[in-house]
Amino acid sequence: MENTVSRPSGNTAKPGRAPGRPKASEGLDTRADLIKVSRELFAAQGYAGTSVSEIGPRAGVSVPVLYQRFGNKAGLFVAVAEDVYGLGITRLNEAIDGITDFDEAVSAALREFAGLYAMDPSLAAMVVTVLVEAERNEELGPRLRPMLRELRQFADRLAALAPAERLNGDEGRRDLSRSLVAVMSGLMVSSMSMNRAEDYERLVEATRRLLVSR
Repeated sequence: MENTVSRPSGNTAKPGRAPGRPKASEGLDTRADLIKVSRELFAAQGYAGTSVSEIGPRAGVSVPVLYQRFGNKAGLFVAVAEDVYGLGITRLNEAIDGITDFDEAVSAALREFAGLYAMDPSLAAMVVTVLVEAERNEELGPRLRPMLRELRQFADRLAALAPAERLNGDEGRRDLSRSLVAVMSGLMVSSMSMNRAEDYERLVEATRRLLVSR
């Protein structure tokens, strides 16, 4: 008697994903890769100088996937800006949590500036790119200004710790907050011309000595 092998009837193949659609975990990785590559390119080349056709291949994804996740280049730029500002502002606020002395808080914030640069120099450069595009790009400006307010709010938090004798008149605290924003913005602009973390650390330390009374 012949041996027979039973075969399942019908198509038993498991349903696959639709072509071009990544698994959930792959989607998370794809987004992170796109954010990282886009940050580096936007920081180095600016918004106008960076194209989605350049970003996609460097991130290992197709341009249609980029559009699927972010809508367009503007949406991608805003997502990168939110990622950078979210990281930076969170770390700055955490650096001064529990500190009530103005000089100590400024010192802690500046140390965090140096730490962020050492972690990834493109972070500060991207912040500068956001500052520029928020002023000159009519499409991006309204979507970027909430992030700029977060930086001003952090400066307000620092200025609120300053003793009265360090202030100049009734509007001194507001003026101090504005000057702190100017100092932080200047440090980020300066970072774009630095090639070594050690050089940036020395610049930040020199700035700290100017700002801190002791």
